[in-house]
Amino acid sequence: MSEPHTWHELLAKIIKNPQEKERIATALGIHPLTLTRWVRSEATPHQGSLHRLFEAVPELRPLLADELRALSPPLAEVSQRAIPVTFYSHILELYRTSLDDLRCWPICTAVLHEACNQLAPSGAELGISVVRCMAPSQGSIIRCLQEYVGLNTFHSRKQVEQRVRFFGAESLAGYVVANCHSVMIADLNSEQRLPHQLPEQACSAAAFPLLHANRIAGCLLIWSTEPGYFRSPALLDLFQSYAALLALAFDSEDFYEPRSIALEIMPSLQAQQTYLVTNRQYIKSLLGKAAMDRHTTSYSQAEQRAWWQLAEELLHLSSHLAPEI
Repeated sequence: MSEPHTWHELLAKIIKNPQEKERIATALGIHPLTLTRWVRSEATPHQGSLHRLFEAVPELRPLLADELRALSPPLAEVSQRAIPVTFYSHILELYRTSLDDLRCWPICTAVLHEACNQLAPSGAELGISVVRCMAPSQGSIIRCLQEYVGLNTFHSRKQVEQRVRFFGAESLAGYVVANCHSVMIADLNSEQRLPHQLPEQACSAAAFPLLHANRIAGCLLIWSTEPGYFRSPALLDLFQSYAALLALAFDSEDFYEPRSIALEIMPSLQAQQTYLVTNRQYIKSLLGKAAMDRHTTSYSQAEQRAWWQLAEELLHLSSHLAPEI
């Protein structure tokens, strides 16, 4: 048998060993399927992933060295695209001191604000949001995703907002969660390889999975009004680092095995608006009914029940209007 001539060929040989494949994936913080996509050239690793691969698999170093030298950005770009050490300490402190059921909001809010502050000087208008798997009301299958929090850099206040939109298999977020690997679309106007369910002003976009122990909780979704905004390898590595920090916001039960992800089609964001407006009224009615029946129902419980019902209604609507969506 001939010797491997590229790192793809050598890695393909190495990961035939399931234990070694699992070890490498864990060291890189990715899903094992991503390694398979790399060796098949179905996906391209970011520069940060290549560096971690260089460290984790010594056998690959001779074949990876030239490629890494060619990809290395100028030192100034690296320094501008790095998360400050003090911010890592801040997130770890939030993780340590926050109650489990209250940890998600402060960590997500802090990460989105930091990303906004770091990227705003570039001049591009961005939308950044955290999309999470919609916990099923019954069973263990994830049928849709829910946008949890978001922030737009072109708003003067730059305030993180709670979001309630839903995404399904038709969306960029859905594709990333279903496949457990990141995707970048340089130009949404010319690249029509998959739907995206993003605002009309979006010209480029990227999404990064929120992973832990080969399970997934959702994704970090970013879009820009500038075509080609996500072409920089250093910028993609930066967002990958933010996604890793966001994974700390979620509890272990918020992460799901890839086999549990079976997303269905959701109606367009425009079609969802009518249902989203009435959902708050439904939450109030649940709380009122609980009070009359003398049941102890918290706002969060009523809200979760309302989201479950809304998701079911939207999935039902989509199944009937699929040709038009």
